[in-house]
Amino acid sequence: MTYKKITIWSTKGGVGKTSICAELHFRLGFPVVTNEEDSMLSTVIDNDCLKILKPKEKIQNYNNNILFDFGGYIDNRIINALEQSNYIIIPTIPSILDIQGCLNTVKIVEKYNSNIVIIINKTDKKDDYNNVIKIFDDLKINKIFEIKKSSAFQNIFIKQKSIKEIIKLNPLFRYSYNKLDKQLQVIVDYFTLK
Repeated sequence: MTYKKITIWSTKGGVGKTSICAELHFRLGFPVVTNEEDSMLSTVIDNDCLKILKPKEKIQNYNNNILFDFGGYIDNRIINALEQSNYIIIPTIPSILDIQGCLNTVKIVEKYNSNIVIIINKTDKKDDYNNVIKIFDDLKINKIFEIKKSSAFQNIFIKQKSIKEIIKLNPLFRYSYNKLDKQLQVIVDYFTLK
């Protein structure tokens, strides 16, 4: 059996890394390992599915499906996660500083794993996605996805449910979050159908 291991990492904070990880956890059912001691993930993921690494605690080579949600700069734990993962998700948002952070992260990740997936998160204007993907034209990126700007992600942590589950709660959520739900499902399908 081939296990799916996915690392979500960026050297730049505030790009939606943890929200994306929470949503993938709910949709895929994968346990999560994080290096962030005060991670918001602890508010939505049961203790038996979440491993919060202590400072300098090494990560093992996992023989199961797993999500690594890592923040900060490169260290041996991040390198270990990158090397054992099938895919590396690098989120960014369409602003110059965040895109530069994404490009810096891509340069680091390429040394350890070339299966890079970019998620352009919080797109707002009509051309945000198209303008950003032009920047990545010369890079060897496996896939680039878009997630539109939405208040839905905060509800993952408030309601402690995935967007897919939240839209079942009432028709207003279904109407408001339908497009986002479809974008997220396309991302999940990419990882599960390959």
